[in-house]
Amino acid sequence: MKNKKFFGLFLLYSLINIIFSYYHYNFYLNYLKPLFWLIFLLVNYKEKIKNINTKNNFYITIIVSLIFVILYYLEGFFLGFTKSPLNHSLLGFMKNLIIEVIPILGLEYMRYKMLKPNRHHHSFIILFTTLIILNEINIFSVFAYSKADLFKYITSKIIPSISSNLLFNYLSLNSNYYLPITIKIINQIAILLFPIFPYCNWFIKGSFSIIKTVIIFLILKHYLFSQKNSQIKMHQNTFATLTYALTLIFSTSLVFFMLGLFKYEPIAILSNSMFPKFERGDLVIYEKNKSISKGSIIVYQKDSELIVHRVVDAYNDIYITKGDANNIVDKKEVLEKDIKGVYKFHLKYLGYPSIWLQEFLNEEMK
Repeated sequence: MKNKKFFGLFLLYSLINIIFSYYHYNFYLNYLKPLFWLIFLLVNYKEKIKNINTKNNFYITIIVSLIFVILYYLEGFFLGFTKSPLNHSLLGFMKNLIIEVIPILGLEYMRYKMLKPNRHHHSFIILFTTLIILNEINIFSVFAYSKADLFKYITSKIIPSISSNLLFNYLSLNSNYYLPITIKIINQIAILLFPIFPYCNWFIKGSFSIIKTVIIFLILKHYLFSQKNSQIKMHQNTFATLTYALTLIFSTSLVFFMLGLFKYEPIAILSNSMFPKFERGDLVIYEKNKSISKGSIIVYQKDSELIVHRVVDAYNDIYITKGDANNIVDKKEVLEKDIKGVYKFHLKYLGYPSIWLQEFLNEEMK
């Protein structure tokens, strides 16, 4: 292992992180963390951009990062916005910029200096990456989470951290530290500048972070690969590009569909109250904002519970519903504001993964 000095410094930094995560986490984030990386950069930074290829990749990374900043804020037009808790005065912005940007510069320079000489030592790369991820999460809070909260934390924080660090490892190994620094800083500046955030729940946040990371990886991988191997035939590059594009379009559309951003939305069926029309474990697809009449199967919400039953009577925008397998009508009347949409079709058995996950998360509440 080369650069043992850097690795020793990073172990020290990790130890400081662990100690202050338990006792004074805010003090660590606002003061100790940026101070550590500032001293590290002042003592160790001696590099400059050395070749034009790195500069070209740098420009492409800026464009890609700006695109995804725009996409990030476009989420708000689907999901709404919430006010940013950050201080947006000039002094507050400068303070937050220092707190956020200095650790980015230090970490990515260290990543480059640690990984480049050890590119063939896979076990070391895994160890170093694991330490970075552990430093990005508050490890002590994880042990206090319930199963449901732990699952949300893993989805919204840990998995995106793993995917983004794999991307930054790839960029450091194949180019320079300027690329991950550019991606991180552009996204961070956007967050610090804008007074609003897209309203993202844990699943949306995790999904979008992973999709963004994968797209940046595929674009830059294709670009770097084609630069290093100019003898590759044009039709092979075209086929690879189309494959990437189709895969990304499909996966992105699937995630957005599952999030309910389209006209149609899925729901897993938890009971057999509508048997034989559909049963427990089926996935019902319903259409939003559809006209309703007697006999329609509707999806409505009562007391935070989504129910899929048939309309058996209606008067003055009040609907009486009943499950096909039930002997009596539902006790609670359904109002217009309760209705989410109207049944279109269903898919057998595809709702079981959602049911199993929900049962696992709710197990401790029984």
